[in-house]
Amino acid sequence: MTTPALAHLSGGPLDGQTIPLDDGAPEELVLPYSEGQLVYHFVSATDGAEGPATATYRFNEVSEILFEGKYDEH
Repeated sequence: MTTPALAHLSGGPLDGQTIPLDDGAPEELVLPYSEGQLVYHFVSATDGAEGPATATYRFNEVSEILFEGKYDEH
C-alpha cells in the first residue's frame, strides 16, 4: 500500500477536514486546537486510486474541556 499523504478527520470539532501528513500515518494525531489539543486515532487507509492515499482518523479526546459535554463521543 502507498504511504498516506492525507488524513481525513472524523468526529469532534474538526469533523470532515482533511490535513496533510508529513511522515506517513501514525496511530495517533495530536493537533493543537484553541487552548488545548485534540487527539484523533487511526482507523483505516485507502490507496487513493483517484488521488493521494488517505488515512482516516476518528476523534478520541480533547486535552481540555472546550465546551463541556459537546465533544464527548465516548
